[in-house]
Amino acid sequence: MEPDEIVRKILEVRGIVSDEDVREFLSAKPKLAHDPLLLPGTEAGAEFLFGALSRGGRICVYGDYDVDGVCGTALLVLFLREASKALGGGSTVTYYIPSRIEEGYGLNNSAIRAIREAGADVIVTVDCGSVSVAEAAYAKGLGLGILITDHHDPDPGGLPDCALVNPKIGFGGGENKGYPFAKLSGAGVAFKLCGALRARIEAEIAHASETPLELHALRKTLQSLVDLVCVATIADVMPLVDENRTFVKYGLPLLRKGTRPAFRELFRVSDINAAKVDVREIAFGIAPRMNALGRLGAASDGVELFLTDDNDRIHSIAEHMNILNIERRRIQDDSFRDCMELYESGAVAGPFLLLKPARSHEGVAGIVAGKVREETGLPCAVLTGVQEGMGLLKGSARSGGRLDLIALLRRHGGLFERLGGHTAAAGFTIRAENEDALRAALSSDLASMLEKEPGLLDEHMGAELEITLSDAGPALAEAIGALAPFGFGNPKPSLALRIPASCISGIRHMGQDRKHIRFAALGIPFVFFGGADTMFPDSGDMLIIGCPEMNEWNGSRNFQFAVTCIDML
Repeated sequence: MEPDEIVRKILEVRGIVSDEDVREFLSAKPKLAHDPLLLPGTEAGAEFLFGALSRGGRICVYGDYDVDGVCGTALLVLFLREASKALGGGSTVTYYIPSRIEEGYGLNNSAIRAIREAGADVIVTVDCGSVSVAEAAYAKGLGLGILITDHHDPDPGGLPDCALVNPKIGFGGGENKGYPFAKLSGAGVAFKLCGALRARIEAEIAHASETPLELHALRKTLQSLVDLVCVATIADVMPLVDENRTFVKYGLPLLRKGTRPAFRELFRVSDINAAKVDVREIAFGIAPRMNALGRLGAASDGVELFLTDDNDRIHSIAEHMNILNIERRRIQDDSFRDCMELYESGAVAGPFLLLKPARSHEGVAGIVAGKVREETGLPCAVLTGVQEGMGLLKGSARSGGRLDLIALLRRHGGLFERLGGHTAAAGFTIRAENEDALRAALSSDLASMLEKEPGLLDEHMGAELEITLSDAGPALAEAIGALAPFGFGNPKPSLALRIPASCISGIRHMGQDRKHIRFAALGIPFVFFGGADTMFPDSGDMLIIGCPEMNEWNGSRNFQFAVTCIDML
């Protein structure tokens, strides 16, 4: 097959069929961007902010302590300050990021009271608040106007009684109900709200004979914020399809230009070549350092990183992020080892791993849960005892495959003091005496689910398409590059090759720990990371699954077939 034909077949497998959708997906400059006013609550939210800015309101943006929340908070503060200038400049816009350890996720009454006492009359959340029914009521009781922007699953039991912007509200409810795409990041939701507010401001002064310079600045500011949405989308593991693909495709070039000083410094401390930054560099280089602030320090410094004009301060914060990230790795490794000892010793039984390691830290519990899930293939929640003196435990949970984690946890809502999250990640607080009951309930539920659907937790994706050795060359690797950026929701293609085992030659091990191998078959070079234990038979056929790619190393580009799995036929 021709390379273009193979690419088209891959897209068909992924549900992208029409000529228009294919052109959009492959375009270097995609146009897919939904009308912000389709997003539930956005029109009311834009009107709410317009009113606050018009009267010179004192607005506090209340964000989350992860990358998504920090980027979204910085984005909204920057835009609202520019919007205030366009409307006369009477408003003040501040921000608040709660402490992960002392306050936990989302709105809390103590913070709301402090924000009110500091003089704010409006709170706008980013990446949190959809389940904060009582907190929203408390804010209103103090005389605060409140607008919630979020992308987490709302609580089926009820929504906060205030303006609320969330793409998951009404999604899938039929024609003209809900936003066309429910998988925006929290920063993405904030960006869409900014787009609606910009339109509202422009409509207000459309009668002017000339467009004020402030409106030109407002449009330019909005366009410049796409890099923050890009980083948040990747870091929060949102699927790189639909509108998210547009954000990332436009955001990556902005990052590569190095126009934002904060990202320039983050690239420097992460030893990343800004000109070549891609999804992987953000996910494994930038995001961990940004998250380290919220895990072990003050995430509010992360917002300051993007707001300050002081280059020395930018340098200092970026260096501090890097130091905290090193410490985060050490703490994480200790906790992971303790968790694996509990699992391997059989101290914790059942398909759902609810673990309480001897060495635990709330700031890394989610990462550790994710690493345990990757190692065991089982959903995991790691408990920390930072509030044990109050009889409370906090948990961070991660799952994979097709399991809807938050739905599973909500089956036992009576055991939780607090609960929120996504399909694949969740956080909660329980009373210590409920630990055993929760462990038993989750494992019992999951065991029943696995009886009905044995592949529920499977992560491995089978081959999307079988090709021949004659197909697998540099031309196909170049054509597949048009499907990038790759990441969650848009992985590298998984292609299968049938090869006689007798054709395998030149097997050699790589890496300091010799866990990787290179080999060849009929002139095609293969690389299999983590495949050092592969046993190659002398006869029979092999099914090699992976993706052809152009590997860049030391200034040269070479073709190879990157292997993800080898099956003996």
